[in-house]
Amino acid sequence: MDHISIELTPKSKLISNHHGFRWFLKYPDYSTFRHNISFYWCYMILITAINGVGVSILILRDNGFLKMFKFIARTKTPIIVGRICSQWLFTVVNIVIFTVVSSLLFRQPIFPLLSAIMVIAFIALLPVFLSFLWIGSLPYRQESVSPIFTILVFILIYLTKFSLKEGNMFVLEWLNPAVFILYLSKLVWTFEHNWNGELIYQLLLTILVYVFIGVISYRRINVIPKIGINERE
Repeated sequence: MDHISIELTPKSKLISNHHGFRWFLKYPDYSTFRHNISFYWCYMILITAINGVGVSILILRDNGFLKMFKFIARTKTPIIVGRICSQWLFTVVNIVIFTVVSSLLFRQPIFPLLSAIMVIAFIALLPVFLSFLWIGSLPYRQESVSPIFTILVFILIYLTKFSLKEGNMFVLEWLNPAVFILYLSKLVWTFEHNWNGELIYQLLLTILVYVFIGVISYRRINVIPKIGINERE
């Protein structure tokens, strides 16, 4: 069985300003464009998962809304599930708009790209969002950790530089959602003519790991606001 080989070349990295400018002079081929746009999809998904799901739950906890909602509804489930669903919809709309505009700008086929991102959205978004619930379970105020997690997005994407070289994922790479999203994107691009059963199995296991992390993190989310140093004084 053939394996999907992903080699990270300069063209595979996030498009630099110079490279983007050259695309206006000479439109990229479809293979190059879809490979590069998957990195932007990855960034948009991760930034929403971290700030829109994880950090936002810390904000809801610290301003007392999570405690008040649980007092009224007797459970924190609806507000957390609602937050995840709203961010899912927000991400899909953003990515669709970005993909359509980019496709028109660089003369690329729109419908294959939209079909691919919808498959990725239905498979990857919810598990990735669940995996970042661990941020909401941290015993720290959001002001203390929010800048760190903004930087985390770039670290996770940078680490793919050392991962996207072979056709399949190693176990430790499962913990990096950026690797998961990019491998899934590559699988979607090549699914019709290169069916990699082993990679599909690894991606399914990764989804289970993310859901497990989400369930454990959900149980650890505390609704009691954390008191800052100034408030103690």
